[in-house]
Amino acid sequence: MIMVKCDRCEGDMDPNGMIGYMSWCFKQGVDGDLGVNELEGRHYCERCMDEVMALIQSRVSWETQQSGIRPPRKPYEKPEIIEEKKNKPRISKEKGEAILELKKRGFKIKEIAEELEMEPVQVKNWLYNHKGKTGEE
Repeated sequence: MIMVKCDRCEGDMDPNGMIGYMSWCFKQGVDGDLGVNELEGRHYCERCMDEVMALIQSRVSWETQQSGIRPPRKPYEKPEIIEEKKNKPRISKEKGEAILELKKRGFKIKEIAEELEMEPVQVKNWLYNHKGKTGEE
């Protein structure tokens, strides 16, 4: 896999992920032509882009910037997970036997699920996997 390095912090970035870019151009007067973008071809990670934006939006004076005193770095915050994948518990051997028993008695998948307090898709998947392992229906 090809990785791209941030031109500011030299951290690795996914080439298919979020990659920031900046433009730095001047023009002569209001109606003048745009000059050369000196930052063209450079790539920046999301963290560096956030830091640059924070610097631009802050009210740090020009003298402070020239004296070499840098504003405190904003700690990197990992994006919060919106929804975690729910791992459903495996079906126990006893429940599997109960599913088979009810199926042999002619219960439908939905009825088996209601009887055993399960989701119909769990019953359906269990029967499908059981059939694949044993060859019986």
